[in-house]
Amino acid sequence: MKFELVEPDEEQAIVDDGRGTEEAEPLPRGVDPGLARASARMRARLRDDLATLGASLNRLNEHIQIAQRRELDEAPAAPPPPTSFRAGAFSRPGAP
Repeated sequence: MKFELVEPDEEQAIVDDGRGTEEAEPLPRGVDPGLARASARMRARLRDDLATLGASLNRLNEHIQIAQRRELDEAPAAPPPPTSFRAGAFSRPGAP
């Protein structure tokens, strides 16, 4: 397989906010700097996406818990059986 390194166009360009410049380790010998930058951008985007996903899942969990509490609070109590109800009428005659 052959891969070409292409630079992102204006719509795909990511503004570098300066994060990670202090943490940058020297690249091992033979590693393309463009590939290293792309990898760093990918990791940053993934980290941000995972943080967003975690926040969304936490909000969803809160909504589910609130809905479950409401269902428990609003659940009507089972009404007592009517006075004309005879439980013995449903049993078989002669059954132990």
